[in-house]
Amino acid sequence: MSDATAPAPVSVATVASTELIKNLLLGAQATTAAITAIGAQYDLTVDEWLILDGLDSSDGATMSEVSVSTLASGASLTRAVDRLVTRSLVYRTPSATDRRKVEVRISDLGRDLHAQMRRQVSELETSLRSALDVAGTDQLTAALGEL
Repeated sequence: MSDATAPAPVSVATVASTELIKNLLLGAQATTAAITAIGAQYDLTVDEWLILDGLDSSDGATMSEVSVSTLASGASLTRAVDRLVTRSLVYRTPSATDRRKVEVRISDLGRDLHAQMRRQVSELETSLRSALDVAGTDQLTAALGEL
């Protein structure tokens, strides 16, 4: 039997290099599950909450801008915005700067619902932050914001 067919030994560096990715994925899944559970109380999906959250701190956004801030795109973004429009949580208006574009804006009802949900999301964030030291949380938040 030849050593040529034996698998290459796995180095510690190789194992460590996948640990970050695995933990990020597992953390994202756990966070998504928690936000999904909170959102279910308000009949909102994660994408819809992300849209409301982005619009809450802006004076409207084009669909392209919403796509960039939520990482949702195409038909799923359109469906989510359509659902929010149907519930009167957001509304569409012609862009003030380019009449060919449409902007999405949060309504007062959407702002109120977002504020209610944000209280629970803030509690979730507080529990996540308590699992890390303050410096670690700030560094992680900054690093993830760069992705």
